Amino acid sequence: MSSATMISSNDTENCELSRIGDESDPQRLVAELTACMAVTVQAIVKIGAIIRRLDELGFDIESLRLPNLNYFRKVAHGKMVPELFVSLIGAPIVLRKVANLPLLDQRRISDGKPVKVILPGGDHMLLRVEDMTREQAQQVFASDHIRNDSQQAAWLIERSQLVQKPAVSASPVMIDRRRHGIVVGDTFISASDLAGYLGSLAAK
Repeated sequence: MSSATMISSNDTENCELSRIGDESDPQRLVAELTACMAVTVQAIVKIGAIIRRLDELGFDIESLRLPNLNYFRKVAHGKMVPELFVSLIGAPIVLRKVANLPLLDQRRISDGKPVKVILPGGDHMLLRVEDMTREQAQQVFASDHIRNDSQQAAWLIERSQLVQKPAVSASPVMIDRRRHGIVVGDTFISASDLAGYLGSLAAK
C-alpha cells in the first residue's frame, strides 16, 4: 500500500470519526452500531474459515500465537455462534463457561435473553449472563448444558455443605532429640512408647 493511499485512508477514517462526533440523532448512531457489529460477526466468521483452511493445509497456526484461537476454531466448525464471541469478549470467564453449550442456548445468550438463577430457599431471578457473578455462572452452567431448577438447587446444597464443613488440619510432628521422642501437637511420645505402639500394630 502506497503512502498516498495510507494518508487517504487515515483522512477518511478521521472524517468518519468527526462525523460521528457531530451526530445528534441516537437512532442513526444505533443503526450504525448495529451495522458495525454485523461487520464484526462477518469478520469472525471469515477468520474462522481462514484458520480452518490453514489447519487443512497443515500450517502451524499455533506459531502465530493468535488470541482466542480456540473460539475461532469453534466458529469455523459450527460449534459456536460468532455473535456469542462478540457479546461476551469482555467477560472471558463467562465466555469460557458458555462456549460449549448447545447452539440454541448460545444464540439465546448472545441475544441478551436472561437465564433463570435459583436462589437459596427456592426463589429465583432472571439475569443476563453478562450480569452474573462468577459463582452464579458456575451454578447455572454445567460443562455442556444449562442446569435446570433441581440441578441448580442441588448445586447450592452441595456448595453450602462444602463451605460449612470444618477444615481438618493435621497436627505437626516434631522430633524431640533432647527427650528422645516425638511431639504431636501438645503431646510428647517417647521413642520406647512409640516402638511399643508400632509393635502392637505389627502383632497378629
